[in-house]
Amino acid sequence: MKFFQQTYERSGMRDALLEAGLPENTSNNSHKAIDLVEGFMVGAVLGAKRMAHAALLRHDEVLSEMFNWKKGMGSQSALSRYFRKYTLESSDRVFTGVMRRWWDQLHIKRITIDMDSTILERYGKKQQGAVKGYNPKNPGGVSHRPLMAFCDELKMVVNAWMRPGNASETGDASIFLKHLLQVTPAARIGLMRCDAGFYSGEFMDTLEDEKVPYMIRAKLTSALLNRIVRIKEWYSDDSVFPGAQYAEVQYRSKEWGCSRRMVVVRRPRKEKASQQLLLGDEVMHKQYEIGVFATSTTLPASKVHALYNQRGECENRIKELKYDYGIDGFAFKDIAAVDATFRLVMLAYNIMALFKQKCLVDTRARQQLSTIRFQCIAVGAYLVKKGRNKVMKLAAEGKRRHFLEYFFDQVELLKPPFKFSTA
Repeated sequence: MKFFQQTYERSGMRDALLEAGLPENTSNNSHKAIDLVEGFMVGAVLGAKRMAHAALLRHDEVLSEMFNWKKGMGSQSALSRYFRKYTLESSDRVFTGVMRRWWDQLHIKRITIDMDSTILERYGKKQQGAVKGYNPKNPGGVSHRPLMAFCDELKMVVNAWMRPGNASETGDASIFLKHLLQVTPAARIGLMRCDAGFYSGEFMDTLEDEKVPYMIRAKLTSALLNRIVRIKEWYSDDSVFPGAQYAEVQYRSKEWGCSRRMVVVRRPRKEKASQQLLLGDEVMHKQYEIGVFATSTTLPASKVHALYNQRGECENRIKELKYDYGIDGFAFKDIAAVDATFRLVMLAYNIMALFKQKCLVDTRARQQLSTIRFQCIAVGAYLVKKGRNKVMKLAAEGKRRHFLEYFFDQVELLKPPFKFSTA
């Protein structure tokens, strides 16, 4: 955890949290807010999925000394009481400011942002915002449905919201985008990629007003499909998928104020169509799988297809957040407390992403937290006194010790601003 602690402090994250106006405890005998926040993030990195898990760290002398927690780590009740102090307004104020400061020190000219949502299953009906919504794994069960935006180049989170389980992407996308632009300016966004859940005229209007280039997978409505079957000219390009054929049309839905460029790709089906669609030409549907992308870019159709396919990386980020950081585990009755813990996990995720990209060797930079936890974190340690100083002794020798010493040397070099290449 010394790697995490040094990256956390050297990146300026601790200073950002101290200056963000965290809700403080009023009692003189209580833990400082920054200590509780740090303890929670450390717990998330170490694999905690409940407040009780994170509270186990209060008995770890090495961690308390490492992070300078005067009262040690807070108990489960101390953590729970603290996060209940948050409101949605205070949570948004704190974490928007911290994220803005984080992204200001990451020097990268253009970023590609992938927006997506996920489902966090909840059990019980006492949690605010845990309501019935789209839930394919547990139909009829209650859930939360957070909305997230990832930077593809740096594998980091740009913005994140916790939402009720019945929230829709089309209803919140425009507001979420405006909050995202408070973190990083529109001029910095080279491309926005979204799935069909964000396909709406209102959202595309907002993107165009903010001059943010976009690629959004279109919903195959009957009107759009009828327009596609009238296409006469297709050209073949095997660079993305063998046998793929492309075409372009200008299409305007009844709800839109203008027409938009639609890139259409069709590819031969491996199996017969399993469902019947209302197409003007059923023969084409039986022979081909059809995909459509609404885009404001002028890139060639095959390039649009190739770039959109790279969006799948954000699904890997969500899986890592679920399995390694436990975002589906921390739950409170108050949705504001859930939102605060959710966003803190995002901060911890970004700290580890910075460590992986700046300190790990190239072959390990894409490894997930569970692997890094085994290699770098799950190392026994104890404290001894050497004069007036305390020294941490690591249970590592030989190759593993050299392996860890390399990371210590790399962390020592960390200093903002951090430069990244998009070449």
